[in-house]
Amino acid sequence: VLLHDGVFIAYATNAQGDRANVQMARSTNLVDWELVTEGEGLRDAMPDLPPWAREGFTWAPEVIRTDAGFILHFTAKDRASDLQCIGTAFSTDPMGPFTSTATAPLICQTEIGGTIDSSPYRDADGSMYIYYKNDGNHPRFARETAIYAQRMSADGQSLVGEPVALVTNDTAWEEHVIEAPTMVRRGDRHILFYSANHFGWETHQRLSPYAMGYALCDGPM
Repeated sequence: VLLHDGVFIAYATNAQGDRANVQMARSTNLVDWELVTEGEGLRDAMPDLPPWAREGFTWAPEVIRTDAGFILHFTAKDRASDLQCIGTAFSTDPMGPFTSTATAPLICQTEIGGTIDSSPYRDADGSMYIYYKNDGNHPRFARETAIYAQRMSADGQSLVGEPVALVTNDTAWEEHVIEAPTMVRRGDRHILFYSANHFGWETHQRLSPYAMGYALCDGPM
């Protein structure tokens, strides 16, 4: 959710039936929401995917403002590896259209399952960071997952330095996966929120065990 000129804009995973790669809703009070439409259909924040991405698997969008405009972070299916990977797109309007001509993903950890759930963060000193997780719980890999941090350039569109693994799924409640990172700052303390466990549920379960947790951090990395 992005606050822009008094309006909250929510960005969401692709709409069913190929109606939008990135669908949107808006609200002025975080209670009453309406879908953002165009003509008789949904308005698509990113109607055209970059060359590396295949349609139908556009997940987990987040938008952050920069001095030049707005950067959309998203997950999509990489044509080359057939894994989910992450990219960015740019627009001067928070409603889009966001565009990218990149021929390869920004990050794609092909040896450990691919990469999903890109989340941008600007620290108090203005420095930019990106958080993401390796898709190790992909059935082809069935390995541990971790949440990573990496510095970004001031324009929020390229990487600086090497990634650092912050946390992994090493406690019982997290089970086979941690994902969906969001970094926030509270005073001098950095707090990483994330989700864990199975987002659906098995036939023997009454409810999903999916849950949220947090980790306290000394800094953004």
